[in-house]
Amino acid sequence: MKNIVIASIVGLSALYAGSTNAEYMDPILENKLVKICHAIKSDSRIKLHVALKKSGIRVKSLAKGLVCNGYDPVTFAALNNANRTGTLMANKFNLDYQELLAKL
Repeated sequence: MKNIVIASIVGLSALYAGSTNAEYMDPILENKLVKICHAIKSDSRIKLHVALKKSGIRVKSLAKGLVCNGYDPVTFAALNNANRTGTLMANKFNLDYQELLAKL
């Protein structure tokens, strides 16, 4: 009985420790990133430019870690037939958009 109690305490502490390791994201920053993803999907270069300016986030920072529905911004644009914003993001990230489309 003592072993069961100890095992359950160890198991629960492992679950608790795993949940506390999740990174916290500021809701304001998260909202800005979501707006950038929506602007990419809209295929409007103007909306994307405005969203990037309002966010205050550098494009190089976005290239390192922005994920929209599990995809990087350029792939996300390609999957949503947003060729204008996809081309713009590819140029900002120094990628070849046509080559990326060929891989999809």
